[in-house]
Amino acid sequence: MKVQLLPSLYVLSGLLVTSTASAQLAYTWVDENGVIHFSDTPNQGAKTISLPNLEASAPAPKVQSTESLAPQASPSEKAVEEPKAKADKPHPLTLTMLTPQHNETIRSNRGLIDIQLEANRKLGIGEQLQLILDGKPYGAPQHHLTWQLKNIDRGTHTLAVQAKRSGKLIASTSPVTVHLHRASIKPTTKGAK
Repeated sequence: MKVQLLPSLYVLSGLLVTSTASAQLAYTWVDENGVIHFSDTPNQGAKTISLPNLEASAPAPKVQSTESLAPQASPSEKAVEEPKAKADKPHPLTLTMLTPQHNETIRSNRGLIDIQLEANRKLGIGEQLQLILDGKPYGAPQHHLTWQLKNIDRGTHTLAVQAKRSGKLIASTSPVTVHLHRASIKPTTKGAK
């Protein structure tokens, strides 16, 4: 039994040595579409690449001084990192109401008031604008800088817009007072003198 086992061990160890030796070679070629291929079997027109020996011992790691074990960025890397950090935090939002003007008289029989804002930057994620009409929220929050109010009652109204991020007030316009004039139709009574 020992005699039969011994040749099998030689064959098995021989296969392991050959597979290890062949595993250190690879082949590469570029096909007609410009795609680069890698394989462990040769192909027509393939170039041979020698792979590093994975069983070899790795070089000893370099020891850093005890003064600073944290990786240090070069001055050029620091310059790149600083603007990135600034870009993550948006500039403070400022809002200005372009129309209507403060104390403006608007004549509209349909009760229309057009509102247009100007912002110093685009709204960020989670930022919304809420129109405030006469001290109360009007409509749903939105991302647009324009509104058209319809069928507003005649009289004096106060308008403002608040910007909120996650429910927290981050900016607002100065309140604007407008005077809306609408024609009234009074019923006439017959026979009145």
